[in-house]
Amino acid sequence: MSEGGLRTVGTNLAEVMSPQPLFGGRALTDWVFAGGLPQRRIPGYRWRANWQAWWFERHWHAAETRLAPLPLPADPVFIMGLWRSGTTALHELVRAASGWPTPFTWQCFNPSICFLTEPPRADASATRPMDAGRIAALGAQEDEFALLLLGEPSVYRGLIDPRRLRSCGQQLWQQREGGLTRWQHFVRGIAASHEARVLLKSPNHSFRLPLLCRLFPRAQFVWIGRNISEVLASNVRMWRAMCEHYALWECPTEQLEGFLDDMVQACVAVLEWCLESLSRERLLWVDFESLCADPRSTLIAVARFTARSSSDASAFAHWESAIDRALQTVPVHFGQRSLAPAEPASRALEKIMDAARNRFGITT
Repeated sequence: MSEGGLRTVGTNLAEVMSPQPLFGGRALTDWVFAGGLPQRRIPGYRWRANWQAWWFERHWHAAETRLAPLPLPADPVFIMGLWRSGTTALHELVRAASGWPTPFTWQCFNPSICFLTEPPRADASATRPMDAGRIAALGAQEDEFALLLLGEPSVYRGLIDPRRLRSCGQQLWQQREGGLTRWQHFVRGIAASHEARVLLKSPNHSFRLPLLCRLFPRAQFVWIGRNISEVLASNVRMWRAMCEHYALWECPTEQLEGFLDDMVQACVAVLEWCLESLSRERLLWVDFESLCADPRSTLIAVARFTARSSSDASAFAHWESAIDRALQTVPVHFGQRSLAPAEPASRALEKIMDAARNRFGITT
């Protein structure tokens, strides 16, 4: 996977000889170069990055010519929620139960060539830096990595240069305008040749909800929520592990702390927007605890939520027969459980999460 550099490395900085660079298009490369000389040296990095960007843009131009005339999916389903809330498990379960097309890892890390070539023959896998989970080349993946490498504004730029993580976050919190044109073309490619709904997942999309509602007026959103103290403690581990894996500079503690503080406040704002702007037909709230305790009931609730018309009745029947098989192949577990100190902003988020749960939550 030459563009994304998906590899297996340890999560202890002492065990990592060098970061694993993320090579993408010209816009991402120029953004990285604007940060100056990397602190963590990679032999020939500037030459390699420029070479990769040149080929990336040539390949993307060829792909874009094919993708631009295609229609956007009419009614995608988005899985969202804060990082470390269970979005990955829910994404994989919904994909396994529904059979809906969704971006695969090899596509997300090779977005400029994935529509010009065949998928890999072997389902290679790597270890997730933050929790030792497995990432399969032919497994469901969050489309944010494609968005990042294509050069669109992404908070994951901060994985490469953590010194600018907080400014990347500010750009995401305010991303309610703009078209994310290249990302839209990528989504067109995922939807091509499929009549089924498209399934997309990214915690980043949680903060783009107003924009996504404009781009996809018939989209539905499944938000998974988890105890915010657990989420924050897990986010500290995740961002540090991901930065150890990808960053060209060390991660300043104050940047990460400030980013997580901003994230909490931004989440309050977007959930307030949801309560004011979305109906129960547009958004479903799922609790991480419920997913772990009774995943079958949670998936049935998602199936009912997305079965909006009589034409979806057969799809719902398919879900019921497929859920048990999905649960045998996709593990659901609580993971590490530690708590971050309670802060006023966290309590404010917990309060509005309760309101969202009451408004959009699963009913029996």
